[in-house]
Amino acid sequence: MQKKSFFASLSSKDRYMVGNLFFLYLIQGVFVILIGSILPMMKEEYGLDYQIGGFLISAHSIGNLLTGLVAGLLPLAIGLKTSLLLQNILPFAGFVITLVTGNPWLLIFALLLTGLGRGAISNYNNQIISTLSGGSAVPLNMLHGFFAIGAVSAPFLALMFTRTANSGWRKAVYVVIFLGVVSMFTSSFMKMDSVPYQKSQSGQSPFGFVKEHGFWHSAFIMFFYLCVEASVMGWMVTYYTDSGVVKADSAQMLTSLLWITILIGRFACSALASRMSSRKIILALCSGIVVFLAVLLLSNSLIPMLVGTIGLGLSLSGMYGTTVANAGDVFGRYPLAMGVFITVTNLGSVITPSIVGGIAESFDIRMGMAVLLVPAVIDFVLAVLNHPTTKSTQ
Repeated sequence: MQKKSFFASLSSKDRYMVGNLFFLYLIQGVFVILIGSILPMMKEEYGLDYQIGGFLISAHSIGNLLTGLVAGLLPLAIGLKTSLLLQNILPFAGFVITLVTGNPWLLIFALLLTGLGRGAISNYNNQIISTLSGGSAVPLNMLHGFFAIGAVSAPFLALMFTRTANSGWRKAVYVVIFLGVVSMFTSSFMKMDSVPYQKSQSGQSPFGFVKEHGFWHSAFIMFFYLCVEASVMGWMVTYYTDSGVVKADSAQMLTSLLWITILIGRFACSALASRMSSRKIILALCSGIVVFLAVLLLSNSLIPMLVGTIGLGLSLSGMYGTTVANAGDVFGRYPLAMGVFITVTNLGSVITPSIVGGIAESFDIRMGMAVLLVPAVIDFVLAVLNHPTTKSTQ
């Protein structure tokens, strides 16, 4: 008898829940990438330097990190749905603050809130999809594909409102806040009683995952990947423009191209995950990150920058979903594992953007971005050494 697809195996209420989680991730894609897209305009309007810009990107990542364990523990006290609804408010409250003040400390706090909300939704989405699918990379890559759909839209949103005036970034923020209101409405109808969040399976210790090699190796792969990914997404528009190769409008288009290739790559990885092991996919992606990041950094004209952008987008595409799947079914067996995973791995996305900003302030943005080759090479080495102990691709 042919095995049912992931969606066919779900009940109608679970299909609505999964569909809404995909929608929440699409909105995340919009607002996370919009931060990088409007950063040059915010820097100009509020008189911010590279160092403050780096702090803003890192503040978002710090929030993402801090929420890891809280997001994992809060449902035990107030329930999964209530936790999701409360923490989904935070990023949109943060965007409201960016509209009313240019004070660096309040802007850092605003970006912290966006990270707190992002981390919570990321925790719940990945844990729920991993649990319902038994750790399969196919629906996980589909989930992250919807993030990419939102991310593709963000630069176009920024470009649409800033083409005539840089102050138009505020209108793009209004759109994001509206999407947040819509997401709260749609999320209120979810029924999440089918997700076993209250306890680990079979009476196991809730922290038994710390003894599993696959969990930690996947976490380290994700750590160094996020060093690169967070910095690329936060600084890419600034890098395109300040490197002098392309103009501001073209920079937004290149960012959209980056996310179009990420979108294509994520759905491609979702299809490949049923035929290839997570180890092979991760090795191929990590190899591409090193090669195409180097091409992008060495580019002094549009064509090689275009090649580097397309290649890097394809290489970044399936890393998150495939690396989560690489840990096997650990997130289904230990509900708290996803919180720890997100907390540990997001340290990379906290530290690196500020390092890039600091070096860019002292030298230039190209030199700052060159730092990313270090975690990219380390990730490649970890991919070579990666040997999952559990089957995670089916």
